[in-house]
Amino acid sequence: MKLTNTRLPPTMLLCALLSHCLLLDQPAHAGSTEIHQHASKDIGNYPVPRMQLSVFRDAMDGVNVHVAVDNYLLNAPDTANQQQKALLQGHAHVFVNGIKRQRLYGENLHVPQSWLAKGVNQIAISLNSHQHENWVKNDNNIVGSVFINLESEQLVLHNYSSQPLDNAKLASEQMAHKHH
Repeated sequence: MKLTNTRLPPTMLLCALLSHCLLLDQPAHAGSTEIHQHASKDIGNYPVPRMQLSVFRDAMDGVNVHVAVDNYLLNAPDTANQQQKALLQGHAHVFVNGIKRQRLYGENLHVPQSWLAKGVNQIAISLNSHQHENWVKNDNNIVGSVFINLESEQLVLHNYSSQPLDNAKLASEQMAHKHH
C-alpha cells in the first residue's frame, strides 16, 4: 500500500517521534546504543546527578542550550579534580537528531542551524565519565532531551530529563539564564 501526501496531525507526529526516537529512559542495556555505543557505569553510592535543558533561539544562527546540572561536576578530563570525592564528575555527550556532535565540558553550548533539519529536531545530552562510560542509576541512563521546532512560535515542543532538577533549583537556573 502506497501512501502519498499523508500529513499527520502535529500531536500524532510528536508521539510517533517520541516513541521511535526516544529510548533514553530505557534500561542501559537496551537504550545505551541510542545514546552512544559506550559501556555503562552505575553511579554507585554517589548522589544522583540531576539535569534540565533549556533552549533559546540564537539571534544569529540555530539555538543555544543551557544544561543545568546538580550533584555533578561537568568538566574536561584535564581539569578533573582527583581530590573531589563527594560528587560524580565527567563530561556530557551532545546528540542532535541521533548523531553525536560534540562533547560538552560546561553548561552552555551552541547548536548551529546546519546541524538542524527543517521541522522537529531532537537535542539529547548524556552524562558520561571521563572514560566515556554512560552514567546510569538503576540501569537507566542519566540523560536529558528536548524536541524543538524553529518554525514554530513555541520553540520547545517537549522537554525530558531522566533525573530532573527540583522546581526551586530549576526556577533559579532559568532566572539566571534568561534570554531575550
